[in-house]
Amino acid sequence: MTSVFQLVMVAALILAFCYFPAAGARTFQWHISDVTGATLGKFSLVFTGAMAAAFVGYRQPLETANGIASAAILLGSLLLYEWARRTIRERRFHIAWSGQVPETVCDAGPYAFVRHPIYLGYLLAFLALAVAFPRLLTAAIFLFNCALYAHAARTDERDLAGSALKDAYAAYKARTGMFFPRWRRGS
Repeated sequence: MTSVFQLVMVAALILAFCYFPAAGARTFQWHISDVTGATLGKFSLVFTGAMAAAFVGYRQPLETANGIASAAILLGSLLLYEWARRTIRERRFHIAWSGQVPETVCDAGPYAFVRHPIYLGYLLAFLALAVAFPRLLTAAIFLFNCALYAHAARTDERDLAGSALKDAYAAYKARTGMFFPRWRRGS
């Protein structure tokens, strides 16, 4: 029998994975021709995220410790995503794989610590799914999405390196990590 906690956790995962593309549509600049980014993003978040959470959450019992850890990771994911989204809302950031770059380099909010906090927010949600329901399928989903969003990040960085922002972005890139903060030694 499925517990109420499991139903709530599965619903939270599904809602989070559906929230990301809905909120992103109100945040990022995009054009109808940006088919690659829109398609890959929706496939990743809705199919490998929300639908997998529903499928796996229905079939596998949720252990309490896994559920608590997953809830904490998912909350962190959503908080980071919202912090990053609110930081860039008026900065004309573009959808992934569009080939477009913003007007300036953003180093405010979570961007002061990592270059791709939006993608990191997504990856934390996939990690929450894998922690809640540890099995080969959720590990594969997590690894697939790590590769997908690392590719998106490298593509964004290549576009920025070829733009008028290349010098500013190179300096920013030298002081921040892609997905993990860079810790400096000494003072």
